[in-house]
Amino acid sequence: MTSPERSGNGSSPTRRPLVTIIAPAYNEAGNAAGLVDFFRQIRSRRPEFDFELVVVDDGSTDDTSRLVQEALADDDVARVATFSRNFGSHAAITAGLALSRGDCAITIGTDLQEPIEMVDQFLDAWQDGNELVWSVRETRNVPKGKGFANWLARVFNAVFYRFANLPNLPKEGPAQVLLSRKVIDVLNAMPERNRNIFGMFAWVGFKQTTIYFHQKPRASGKSKWTTAKKIRLVMDSFVQFSTAPFLATMLLGVLLALLGLGGGLAALIVALATLSAPVGWLLVLCSVFFVGGLQLAALGGFGEYVWRAGDDARRRPLYILSGVHDHGAPASAPMTTRSEVGVEA
Repeated sequence: MTSPERSGNGSSPTRRPLVTIIAPAYNEAGNAAGLVDFFRQIRSRRPEFDFELVVVDDGSTDDTSRLVQEALADDDVARVATFSRNFGSHAAITAGLALSRGDCAITIGTDLQEPIEMVDQFLDAWQDGNELVWSVRETRNVPKGKGFANWLARVFNAVFYRFANLPNLPKEGPAQVLLSRKVIDVLNAMPERNRNIFGMFAWVGFKQTTIYFHQKPRASGKSKWTTAKKIRLVMDSFVQFSTAPFLATMLLGVLLALLGLGGGLAALIVALATLSAPVGWLLVLCSVFFVGGLQLAALGGFGEYVWRAGDDARRRPLYILSGVHDHGAPASAPMTTRSEVGVEA
């Protein structure tokens, strides 16, 4: 089988380009019907494209995947995949890319906080020749009581942008993304198990641009993006793309050594000048506790790097698909490469 001859945006001049809409979902039963309706609105707005919807149910316990399937109509083209358990949103996006059959793919949130105009902007930027298009929230809709968590997210984005050596990554922190088929095929061949998927998008390069949108209130339910998941993403992000923890530990160690040497010399000079005893046992004890704690913290950080290297060496799948339900089929699609980071049971 050979792929059709492609034009500048990756599609054949004899067919309409196929666009995949990828929606990771975890316990989003309240948004299932709205997601399918949003997909239909996209189709009606851009008749020059064909569309397919790929929903990846990330181990939901509220029948999200069944409700999505029930909301689909005969003329909808969709794939609804279910994980054997909850593997996380970045694994779900990875699975969505592996299942994608489009000339490009657009990620959206199942919470429906992105306006439909964002999809228009994505497609216009892709037609202008961009292989990867970022979207950034120009304004955020922050739930009541989540202001401090939102501030921490902004701090993380700024620090990660500073130290990760990923100049293509939006420093404000990306929300959603469009990827061309060329980029999707490259990402499907990347085997990392502990991943910041957006960092990987930025790392691959190609021609990129950024669009901005105003975030809408959540349509239904609450965010499943817990503090534990955020902490794990922080660790995965720095381990994948930055040596900053090693450098910071080394510089701090050198600084402490110089301070210790200078303090010891100062104490000795004072003791000799005043013929008094040097600093007592309390200062020594505090120093032991401080240095010992610093060593344990450094070892813990190095252990995170070693653990993730071992995790990759074990080559366990990033996710396990318990099933994929195909609803309809696209009129035509480019050839795709198979992902090697997940398995289907």
